Amino acid sequence: MEELKEISIIIPTFNEAENIGALFERIAASLANYDYEVIIVDDNSPDNTSKVAVQEAKRLDIEKNVRVIVRNNERGLSTAVLRGMNEAKGKVLVVMDADLQHPPEKIPDLYRKIAIENYKIVIATRMGKNGYKNMPTYRRLISKIAGGLAKLLLPKLKNVSDPMSGFFALKREVYLETKDKLNPKGYKILLEIIVKSHVKQNDIGEIEYVFEKRYAGKSKLGLKEYINYILHLLSLNEYRILKFMLVGLSGTAVNEAALWIFHYIFHLPLYISGAFSIELSIINNFILNSIYTFKSSEKSITFKKFFRYHISSAIGISINYVILLFLSTILKVEPLISNLVGIIFGFVANYLLSEHYVWKIEDSGLNSQFSKRRVPV
Repeated sequence: MEELKEISIIIPTFNEAENIGALFERIAASLANYDYEVIIVDDNSPDNTSKVAVQEAKRLDIEKNVRVIVRNNERGLSTAVLRGMNEAKGKVLVVMDADLQHPPEKIPDLYRKIAIENYKIVIATRMGKNGYKNMPTYRRLISKIAGGLAKLLLPKLKNVSDPMSGFFALKREVYLETKDKLNPKGYKILLEIIVKSHVKQNDIGEIEYVFEKRYAGKSKLGLKEYINYILHLLSLNEYRILKFMLVGLSGTAVNEAALWIFHYIFHLPLYISGAFSIELSIINNFILNSIYTFKSSEKSITFKKFFRYHISSAIGISINYVILLFLSTILKVEPLISNLVGIIFGFVANYLLSEHYVWKIEDSGLNSQFSKRRVPV
């Protein structure tokens, strides 16, 4: 059996010929004392990135450390990364971009966190001092919003400071144990690996780095990639947030119907019929969320969960009410707009409490639900 190398560096490329020489120079200088390999996975770039990679490896006398894989009929960053991981012979797998926004000098730090400190996944985060200083303001905002969405929808990311990072490392075993479950969409393969692996939150480490300016070429990100990212998040979330919305709408219908029956047919006072209607809607939502939205967690419907759901609902309603009053009376915002803002914040609070406090969707509750779907690599 072939002896494993210390580090495999997987670099997906498309039209990165201008960056390859400088990238290889910095990798070679940073890893002179390590047994490493660089795997370039190129999507048949028109600028001949693959040929340039071979030439630069020869120029720098690192041919034995560099492998170039050209994909003719496939496109996409995530599938390229998986192809590289499948071919890798390293104990630690590092993923980075070719444009030098991810500094190769940080690769030894990623490696040591795994090899010495025994983390299973280590993420290079931009959330430290000056981490974002070279990124345009609009991209910084997009990145932070996207990261916030990921942490909202995926409980396993709650302690990850930079879930949008494309610069990370993992133990070879993590990939081997997880690869049959990976079905990546979009360009953030890290999310896929964290959510579908059995890695616990305390097995994920971080190092800080400064996100550098692109050395040459143009960014490949566009509207399509952002849409795919949202779809990917919803898929990893098992669409729970959308199901939660649907259940909430059904609760509104139950509330309205019950109020009509109690108040207009049985002529109960409004304060009584209103209370009954609210309670019925909460019962409706609790039952449907138990058997539909959060069915991947513990299936039993208990009084303890029911009581907690009442607390969660009360907090959501209170947040809605406080925001409505604050915006409309203090800031003089139109009441309907104020109420809409309150509804949004109340919904988010109720959803998070339901997920973390009522049904407790945590690390182990997610992984078993993903079917084993092998992606050809």
